[in-house]
Amino acid sequence: MQAKNLEREALFRLPALLAALLEISVTEVRSLAPEKSGLDAVLEAGARVWLVEVTSSSNPRTVAAAAEHLHRSVSAAEPGALGVLVVPYMTKAGARTATEHALNWIDLAGNGHIRDRGLHVRVEGVPNPFPARGRPSTPFAPKSARVSRLMLLEPWKWWRQKNLAAETGLDDGQVSRVVRRLDEDLLLDRQGAEFRPRDPYALLDAWADGYRFDRHDVVTGHVTGSGMEVVDRLHRQLVDNNIDHAFTGLPAAWALGQHARFRLVSIYVTGDPRVAADALGLRRGDRGANVQVIGPDDEGVFAGARDLGGRPCVSPPQVYLDLLHLPERAKEAAEQLRSDKLLWATHA
Repeated sequence: MQAKNLEREALFRLPALLAALLEISVTEVRSLAPEKSGLDAVLEAGARVWLVEVTSSSNPRTVAAAAEHLHRSVSAAEPGALGVLVVPYMTKAGARTATEHALNWIDLAGNGHIRDRGLHVRVEGVPNPFPARGRPSTPFAPKSARVSRLMLLEPWKWWRQKNLAAETGLDDGQVSRVVRRLDEDLLLDRQGAEFRPRDPYALLDAWADGYRFDRHDVVTGHVTGSGMEVVDRLHRQLVDNNIDHAFTGLPAAWALGQHARFRLVSIYVTGDPRVAADALGLRRGDRGANVQVIGPDDEGVFAGARDLGGRPCVSPPQVYLDLLHLPERAKEAAEQLRSDKLLWATHA
């Protein structure tokens, strides 16, 4: 959606969205003149005056800039005014930045987080009605993501671009472009020529917002058995067939934190996943599938892979990203890894 069209649609839909969040009638939302404040709208609703800024993006940099502008506008306004940012869809990384800056926000999907004296509204989970079209430039494209993955393996370490280029296999120019984008999005701390994640969780959330599991080459099928019994058998078969591999998803979550029992086994393999599926004797098909053999969209997924209890697993940040896109209790397992602080735990 073009920025100007977004602004028009946001301003058209905002009274109804605000009324729904405040649980009042839309007729109780009145538009006031924004004057020369640099704001996109000023509304009166729920006995408050709302100072509104509309942006087309919810990346951390844009959200932080909007917060600064809205806080200045609120300070200059009459007492009781409340600033609110309106975006097409608030990403997890954007919401995290908004919280850090005490910024109220609403998106056009109907999600929102508004907090003021005597008022606390939180709506989340409504899906994005504006899916991205095409392939916009992103620091988290498959090869570009090698930079973030490497930094998230050791988020406390200070990096130089030449070191990242050497370890990721990317050229200096590509690393420079990725680092510049991450820096612009306020995801890095800098110390001279060195940098590291400003907040590992913020970087991981920004990556998760654009991560697409369906870009991998996934072959599904069924084998007899369940849980770790299947994991150990498939591991032995892949070793016997000289196929490099690493588990992700629920088996890796179990290996990291003994998360709940599971049925679906997800494995990254080198080479064609159909060759690996045949070597495993997989009965291919989606119905009743309990195995995913995954040909990664980039070999970088294996960076940071480790042995956990005799089973090769991808790095914890990669496990987390994949869990967000898998069925069963995968999302619950992702939150457990996060809450138990296992994403950057050291395992022998």
